Amino acid sequence: MNSIPIDIRDADAIIRVCSYYRRDFDLVVVRSRPHDMQLVQTSLQAAFGTLPTAKLGIFNYLPMELMFLVLRNLDIRSFFYFRQINRQARVLLTGLYEYQLVSKYGLEGLRGLLRAGLAHCFTIIDLYRPLVTDKCLTCGGFGGFLFLFTAKRCCFDCLQSSAHYRVLPPSTFAKLIHISPSRLLHLSGPTLQTVPGTYNIMDIPARRPKYLILKENATQMLLAAKAISQDATRNLRIRREQPEQRLMAATAYPCYSLENAKLERGVSCKGCQVRLELLRGDSHRLARDRTFSIQGFLSHFTVCVEAQHIWAESEDGTRPVNEPELTRRCGYFTRLGSDGLPR
Repeated sequence: MNSIPIDIRDADAIIRVCSYYRRDFDLVVVRSRPHDMQLVQTSLQAAFGTLPTAKLGIFNYLPMELMFLVLRNLDIRSFFYFRQINRQARVLLTGLYEYQLVSKYGLEGLRGLLRAGLAHCFTIIDLYRPLVTDKCLTCGGFGGFLFLFTAKRCCFDCLQSSAHYRVLPPSTFAKLIHISPSRLLHLSGPTLQTVPGTYNIMDIPARRPKYLILKENATQMLLAAKAISQDATRNLRIRREQPEQRLMAATAYPCYSLENAKLERGVSCKGCQVRLELLRGDSHRLARDRTFSIQGFLSHFTVCVEAQHIWAESEDGTRPVNEPELTRRCGYFTRLGSDGLPR
């Protein structure tokens, strides 16, 4: 397929005309309503207005380098407990560069781990690292989501299809491998507590278990502890899963570029939607559901004939064009509340 060059002066207009934000992807994972975020964001990002008077005991005698090393290695739950000790503790922790970025740009990941009961498993650095990269850990493409069990970045396609992200309710897992639920929970690693949400891209209510465990990690830990045999895992492989449950273990997570100080949530291609409507087929659906960074989309645009047709129709971004209904709505959802989220 031949590619066309892009005039750098047209880049912003091409993004505006030929790409769109798949809002429904972000709405079917763990999410917070905007007013809930606004209530906590200010307090998380600021220390008290008055100067500290009390100190932190023997902790104050540590060299500054060691002090920050300790703070950066606190798990998130302990991090917030420490932050509540006194004003000096709050000043120290609020001043950490990594925390400043996470609390400003990665709040959904931070709040998602706290709501899921997994905050004790990760540090602020564990959230900072995926915040400043845009790559899906599984496929290497743009990943707009954080998988809460691992605090790693993933894309929507891998989240739905890769075996690395398979989750199961503990009761189902225990029944399939013939182990008692109590022993399973003792040996299988972290358990995620689910929270209310939509979890279905067609806006159909999904059945939500109270807890989930990560199949891959739990299986490895049980095998290592010799609590089960390889034969016992056969039922896990053939068990039909509930795909919505994977969405209960992920949250939208934008990426922050340290190079240009810009935040990206990912964009999708209008041209790929046009192609899907013309030709159908799973391969075209997968292409339609792909998200890109800005630079990734501009590279994609050079080989996407349908996107180029949209650009030509717009006369270099100077006139409106007819576009598919799905791209105009930014996804499947049609019934949204006043806060822009599914009713």
